[in-house]
Amino acid sequence: MLRVALTRVRYQFGSLLLVSLAVAAAVAFIAASFTLGDAIRAAVYRETAAQAAPVAAHATPGDTPFTGTQVRAVAALPGVTAVQPRADFGTITLLQSDGTVVRVPGQPILSAFVAPVDPALSEHELTAGRFPAKPGELVVPASLADDRGWKPGTTVQVLDTKRAAHRFTITGTVDGRVEEGAAGLLPADYSSLLGVSEWSALDVTGSVTPDAVRAALGSATVVSGPEYADQLASAQLGGSITAIIDGLKLFAWVAVAVAVAVAYNAFGIVLAQRRREVALVRCVGAGRGQVFRATIVEAGVAGLVAAVAGYVAGQGLTAVATYGLTSAGLAPDSLRVTFSPVAAVVALIVGVTVSVLAAVLPAWSATRVAPVRALSDQGELIEDARVGRVRLGAGVLLLATGSALAWYAADQRDSWTGIGGGFLVMLALLALGPVVVGPLVRVVGFPGRIAGAAGHLAAANGARNPRRTAAVTNALTIGIGLATVMLVGFASLEKTANAQLTGSYSADFTLTSVAPAPASLPTGLAAALEKKSQLQAPVPVRSHDVDRITGKNATIGTSVLALPPDALRAHLPAKFTRSGDLRDFGPGRVVVTAQAAKDLGGVTAGDTVRVGNTAVRVAAVVDGGYSSPFGPLTFDPSDFDRWYGSAAPTGLLVWGKSGVDAADARAAIDDSIAALPDVEVQDLAGLLDDLESQINGYLMAGGLLIGMAVFIAVLGVMVTLTLSVLERRREIAVLRALGLTRGQLYTTLTLEGAIMALLAAVVGTALGVGLGIAGTLAAFGVQDDLLIALPVRMIAGVLVGAAVIGVLAALPPARRASRTAPVEALATA
Repeated sequence: MLRVALTRVRYQFGSLLLVSLAVAAAVAFIAASFTLGDAIRAAVYRETAAQAAPVAAHATPGDTPFTGTQVRAVAALPGVTAVQPRADFGTITLLQSDGTVVRVPGQPILSAFVAPVDPALSEHELTAGRFPAKPGELVVPASLADDRGWKPGTTVQVLDTKRAAHRFTITGTVDGRVEEGAAGLLPADYSSLLGVSEWSALDVTGSVTPDAVRAALGSATVVSGPEYADQLASAQLGGSITAIIDGLKLFAWVAVAVAVAVAYNAFGIVLAQRRREVALVRCVGAGRGQVFRATIVEAGVAGLVAAVAGYVAGQGLTAVATYGLTSAGLAPDSLRVTFSPVAAVVALIVGVTVSVLAAVLPAWSATRVAPVRALSDQGELIEDARVGRVRLGAGVLLLATGSALAWYAADQRDSWTGIGGGFLVMLALLALGPVVVGPLVRVVGFPGRIAGAAGHLAAANGARNPRRTAAVTNALTIGIGLATVMLVGFASLEKTANAQLTGSYSADFTLTSVAPAPASLPTGLAAALEKKSQLQAPVPVRSHDVDRITGKNATIGTSVLALPPDALRAHLPAKFTRSGDLRDFGPGRVVVTAQAAKDLGGVTAGDTVRVGNTAVRVAAVVDGGYSSPFGPLTFDPSDFDRWYGSAAPTGLLVWGKSGVDAADARAAIDDSIAALPDVEVQDLAGLLDDLESQINGYLMAGGLLIGMAVFIAVLGVMVTLTLSVLERRREIAVLRALGLTRGQLYTTLTLEGAIMALLAAVVGTALGVGLGIAGTLAAFGVQDDLLIALPVRMIAGVLVGAAVIGVLAALPPARRASRTAPVEALATA
């Protein structure tokens, strides 16, 4: 039987190649994920090894940071050539040569880093110029330099902690984001301008030993350069990098699971085509076990071919991904595709295992058919459409249990229970697929009847073999279901964040002071803004930190604000009022945001809260939380003056005039604060744009990952239709002989693909919406203001896209079938 199996592989290689396509695609994705993961790890180790190569000793302090005295003690050790102090965090304010404050995007306070005393000790790659060599020099990120038109030699100013300006010369630019460091200063300048006298780490170069450095520092942890490289690599790989790699592998395994379903269906069709061959072998003496083992050998050979092809394709995918990541600046230039033994072994195991597992049940079913029946003149045995009671009962039980777990997870905010419930619902889909496919095919395929006989035949073919139709659509259903879950989740998060921003940041612009306490805005700023034709009169606010505010058996401490009642009523829309009336706001009354009201024990309009020892009545409860520009608790200015004294405004709320573009209003504000280093601007339009960009980025990343499973599912549709055409050669020939034209046949098979894909989209979308809502509530329901959103347009796009995908997947088999002559098909069937 081994010789028989190998002969089958040789002479029926085309059919096995079709079976292997989905497996090869899954192997490609899983091999790419492992290869890319190993390449990223290798790149990280190369980068960290290069960074730590010149370091002879790396020291971190014990209970207290290192002092300047300790730095000088280490520098005086024999063999030491350089000591590089490190600081965890520092902030500076930069001014252009004309005194204009540098804001990114609206913040004047920028992060700073310690420039290297020796270029070899730099944590940043130099892109132009050189590193600072003397006091009064600095480096800046290339992105900031490009934005401002700076070049090496450009003069800027740096403010110290007393807001005195110091002239500096830009000597070079480095890579990296502005958020990670807007300026690099030598240790002496860093210490004097930022008021830093302590350091969080020291890198020492030269021929000195770690023991000598440890003896000079006293209580400190000192490691060698290679040990420091390992620490750097572990720190990087222990963060988001490993999470990204693991996420990529997770979705690749989902693609493998989809490939199992596709390969299972394909093997079933191939073995159904061999009914007579299997029966003949049985009649000449082969036992069921021999037939079964021969089929498994075929599957193993097909899996081996798929593993090799998939691994090669995976290397190509990794090369493309590497090029894309390095070009986009998301990965170091040292990222290279290298041979990964783990990826090769995993590819081999996955390819063979998936093929063998997918062939077990079809092979077993093939040995159950009686030889006499298979040899009878029934060239195309129609599957039994009846679904067993065990399958039906198991499916209903799984669906009920999964739905109950999903509901419980949504109610109890339990993510892991929700994942378990979703998994059970997917299992129920596999079990109940043949039950729902028949009726749904008739419904989904009904519009296709406008194509006449071709449409009727397409719908009938889908309903005739519900198990086969369910098997091919289940894989695509799972992929579309996951995509819909993702769409619902991200749409809900975006809607919630938008509501929070437009509710809490109801002002177009919020200006606050970042000056050292007591913080207040510069005198005359409000008047300057009021003169701008693009802006409405700004509303001044004052804040004060209160340690004790008591409500209904609950106490909080927070910042409270004072705001003129007329201004609050003019700018806070009534739709944000949850209880009470803003017209009641005035002396002796307070307006409370919903989050603060909840934390105060659920106070509502008319209740009393105590601020320190003073009782005030709640005039209204409005939307928002502690970040509201109107404050979590808003008081009348007369009460505020009486309790905390009169003071200059700590913030300004600004709105653009009707019809004025947000960019023009922002430009007017920027012009007014150009020379004011202690004013920060929060821009509602900018925040919304950043939010949309972030959500779109997540959608793109998630779409690419889920796309792996969808791609394999689409391959499944194409493979199933191709094998189905081969199996139904006699049926197709008879239809052609009875008058079905080549164009009608082409249309019939194309509509079959569209109906199956659209069916998967309908079922997958329905499941995805339900599980998406439950999953969103389970994962993010701890937010009291979570809003559920259904991205109707995107879901409609999924439905249309599924129909198009089905049509495209059906084109190759439809073209092949339409070109086969009826006489030839009847002769060879």
